[in-house]
Formats: sequence, C-alpha cells, structure tokens
Amino acid sequence: MRIDPGLQLPARLCDATANLLNRFTLYCLPDHRRLWGQALIAECGQISNAYDRLVWSAGGVSMTANEFLKNVFGDRWIWAVGIALGTLSAVVDLRSETRWPYSILMVSFSFALAYWQPKWAWRWPFTVACCLPVVVLAARNWGPYQGDRFDVFYGLLPAAIGAVMGFLVRRGADWLRHKPGEN
Repeated sequence: MRIDPGLQLPARLCDATANLLNRFTLYCLPDHRRLWGQALIAECGQISNAYDRLVWSAGGVSMTANEFLKNVFGDRWIWAVGIALGTLSAVVDLRSETRWPYSILMVSFSFALAYWQPKWAWRWPFTVACCLPVVVLAARNWGPYQGDRFDVFYGLLPAAIGAVMGFLVRRGADWLRHKPGEN
C-alpha cells in the first residue's frame, strides 16, 4: 500500500480508525483465521507511530478482503456450472410462453448447487438468477420484460427457495450420516 509521506492526520483520528479497522478485520475473518487476525492486531499495538498503525490496520483489512474473495470465488467449477445453468434457464425463459419452466429451473438448479456446495449457499441464487438480466442485456432482447424491466429479477425468489432447500437437505443428510461419538 503506497501512502503519501507528507500526509498528516491527528493521532487520535488515526488510532480510532485503526481500532475500527482491526475490529472489522476480526469480525470478517473465518474461524480458522481468527488467530492470525489477533496476531496482526497484537503486532499493530507494537507500532509507535499512529499513522503507521493506521496503515498496518488498513493492510489487515486488505488481506481479509482478499481472503474473503478467494473463499467466495474459489470454487471455479461450481461457478462455471452455475453460470451455465443460469444462462440455460434464461434462454428457456425468453422462449417460453409462461414463467413456470424458468421458476422450476431456478428452484432445481439452486437446489443442486447448494446441495453440491453448501458452504455460503447464498451465492448460488444470485449466480443462476442474475444470468437472465445479463442475457437480456447482452442480446438486447427484453422480450416479455419490455414493459417492466425490473421484472427480470423475479427468479431470485425461486432460486433462494431452492438454495435453502438444498442447503437444508445437505445438512440433514450429513447429520444422518454422522455417527455418535465422532467429532
């Protein structure tokens, strides 16, 4: 992170901002990285200059954001499958007379993705349902959405329902497979 050395901020403002950034870092870190965040904050306390502490804390937030994005977008194959299924659903919707096929596909595809990868299952409804607006914009064919263009997002609700169901079924199946006495 490149900082202007001539920039002067009050020490109290730097400390308050650094503390806020440190709390944000700890809040956003996953459990398996929490000790790393605590060590980062402990090292921050050893820096004597308030401005340097602020820069150190901003670096911690930057690394935390990088870790978060790596975790969310790390499953490239599942993302690719989700985008392909969402695009297929969008094409079906634009060629269909009714919205039922699209809604059923949204529930089914989100269910499958959330069952396949239940960690952060909230990603999958957005992935499959947001393909319709992208396809409509790319094709410049609003079709049945000419009158109410915001209606292209109607797939979010069925997709969310499917993802919740997929997540719950996967967790239930894992719970049933769990043997007593195992951690």
